[in-house]
Amino acid sequence: MGQRRQSKQTNIKLLNQDFVRITKSGDEYLYEIGETITADLAEAVAILMRTVDSQDLIWKKSIVVDIDKIQTKKALYWLSGGDLEWITLHNYCKNWLDCQDIFEDEFGFIVLSIIKKSKKLEDIKSGFMKYLNLPTIYEFALEKNLVR
Repeated sequence: MGQRRQSKQTNIKLLNQDFVRITKSGDEYLYEIGETITADLAEAVAILMRTVDSQDLIWKKSIVVDIDKIQTKKALYWLSGGDLEWITLHNYCKNWLDCQDIFEDEFGFIVLSIIKKSKKLEDIKSGFMKYLNLPTIYEFALEKNLVR
């Protein structure tokens, strides 16, 4: 018989009635944020930034990261506007599939650098806010003619 994997779960009730559930199974984490589920830490933080109050205790959660499991384009999708922007194309003139490599080439190494230096979710959030904030991303998108 196979070994049973130990599973640890943390549930956090958010103000907007959604839950954040962080499940650890073995050495892997699964982040459930409302109806969104991801195993990518960078993507999870980018989504949490749109959902969770900046004073919430979740930001104090310590992290352990396997940098090889980070797909930077997932975080960049949310940092550049997420579903609201990329589905409606209110500001962008191209869809995400046409833009993701452009964003990843420019900002992917920054995402990885932030993750490598971080000890807590709050460190990632602070790095994203400092180096990958919306004005920075929008300025880049303007230069590349990706926005209207």
